[in-house]
Amino acid sequence: MKGAGWPWGRRWARPRALKAAIPALLTSALACSPPESGRATLDEAPSGGQVASPEPALPDSSLILAIDWYTGVAGSVDDEEARTLLQESAADGDPISTMWIARVHSRGRMGFPQDTARARELAAGVIDEIERSAGARVPEAMFLMGTAYDEGLGRVVDHEEAVEWYRQAAEEGHILAIHNLGNALSAGRGVPEDPSGAVRWWRLAAEAGDAVTQLRLAEAYEAGRGVPPDLDSARVWYDRSANAGNSQAREALARLGAASERP
Repeated sequence: MKGAGWPWGRRWARPRALKAAIPALLTSALACSPPESGRATLDEAPSGGQVASPEPALPDSSLILAIDWYTGVAGSVDDEEARTLLQESAADGDPISTMWIARVHSRGRMGFPQDTARARELAAGVIDEIERSAGARVPEAMFLMGTAYDEGLGRVVDHEEAVEWYRQAAEEGHILAIHNLGNALSAGRGVPEDPSGAVRWWRLAAEAGDAVTQLRLAEAYEAGRGVPPDLDSARVWYDRSANAGNSQAREALARLGAASERP
């Protein structure tokens, strides 16, 4: 197995610049208040009193590594290694890992076959526990609540609610939440369309090693969407994404190379 001895929680040890940039982006592009459910720390008892919530579910080290290989934060993208680690982490029924299994089947991610029915069935069995952990400010659970509302996994689709959960996870430096905020702003899904805001969020994730946001940033520079057109910057980000293993980035570099050779 790759990554033996990999420090647990590596993906939370973000550069100081990333942590410093997030508050300004939240203020400028996504000034919205969190849902009440996201701040809950106590459950109402049937008698009307309050009881302490159960201990929140936390991601285990195998899941953390799986996500790092999936995104490229580990240094390159390796879906096979990511699948092995994710299946290992979900073997004992861990709710966060199970929700991740639902997530990858929802859209056919990480080399898993797309199976929407299975994704919804798995999500339905763990979503309440995921929401409790999200209410306890567990970043992975907050991100997964965003996925739940974005893709209809255990919750009715609500893109505005999805953005709010992604925002809360992004506050904690969660790379895929930052990635998805950029996607939402680019598409105008759950928030007003804002291509330049999308680029700012994508850049944070891209600089942390997320290969897909490196690709999205390159595409933005090539198209001049959200930033002035800049083929040199596009090539830089396509190159970083390609080196991490992204095939679309490799194809884009070949296309740009061929275009530059035309008379």
